[in-house]
Amino acid sequence: MKTSAYTRNLVVILAALALAACPGKKGKHNDDPEIYYVSAVGSDNNPGTQGSPFKTITHALRVATRSSSTVRVAPGTYNVAHGESFPITVPAGVLLIGDETNKGGGSTPTSIVGGGGQAPGATAGYGVALLTGAGSTIAGFTITNNNGSFTERRGLILRNNTVTLRNNTVTGATHKVGVYVDASTNHVITGNRIVDNAPMSGEGLAFVSGGTGSKVENNVITGNGFGVDYEAAGADLGGGSAGSIGGNTISCNAFADLFVGVPITVSAKSNLWDHVPQTPQTTPAFACTFAGGEDICDGSGTATIDASSATVTSSPCL
Repeated sequence: MKTSAYTRNLVVILAALALAACPGKKGKHNDDPEIYYVSAVGSDNNPGTQGSPFKTITHALRVATRSSSTVRVAPGTYNVAHGESFPITVPAGVLLIGDETNKGGGSTPTSIVGGGGQAPGATAGYGVALLTGAGSTIAGFTITNNNGSFTERRGLILRNNTVTLRNNTVTGATHKVGVYVDASTNHVITGNRIVDNAPMSGEGLAFVSGGTGSKVENNVITGNGFGVDYEAAGADLGGGSAGSIGGNTISCNAFADLFVGVPITVSAKSNLWDHVPQTPQTTPAFACTFAGGEDICDGSGTATIDASSATVTSSPCL
């Protein structure tokens, strides 16, 4: 039986009206970024929506594996007792976002606390709280590795390229290193508080095997044994090739605010220090005296360090 043109047109109109009544069904493409939510009072049996969030970051990152996906984490403490598995690994291109306004602190911190799982490729006894995939972003967390079963504890390891570490607090009284930069390049490390990492022996930010092309700006790096440690060339603390504007407060670290252990060129312009000119005033410049509390310590004896356009921080350690 043939249908009339009127009937066919009516079917088309009704179908169009049905689509208009279901806005959630239109405009969504397979390549749209996915957003998942995590809450300390959620459940990993939930779908991970804002109204029905997951419970653990670990589970959310097993689901959010596609580049450009975002995992948004509500304030709370995310540790082994909560169900987290360490090290927490952020897949390539995924954004892990907590409370950026408070740098993971605030009245109810957004905290990743714990470490576990030997750092891949590391000697036995080395542990880490967070591992970062290429192009991933970690923003708005307090990060502490307090797992006493490891002889060397690290907060984060940046082993893959182009990681953004933004507006976090990395702290740990028993950390060997807060932020450990392995053989990788082109990171953005901005707006973080890297503080109180083993105040008498640990390192806040350590460029151990990489960091070329990395931009480091507007961080507060205080209360560590060593503030920033260079054992590899390339990271820009200010005025260098990566375009860092500086603005880092590198102050009140027990042995040295900036330690350079290899004969490289370091650009560290436009930062805030305990002294201007920076100590020690020696010949050659910045030769380590190991007296403690030095602004800059050239452990290599032949590094080229440009720390010009400096400012004394508002609360210097003299």
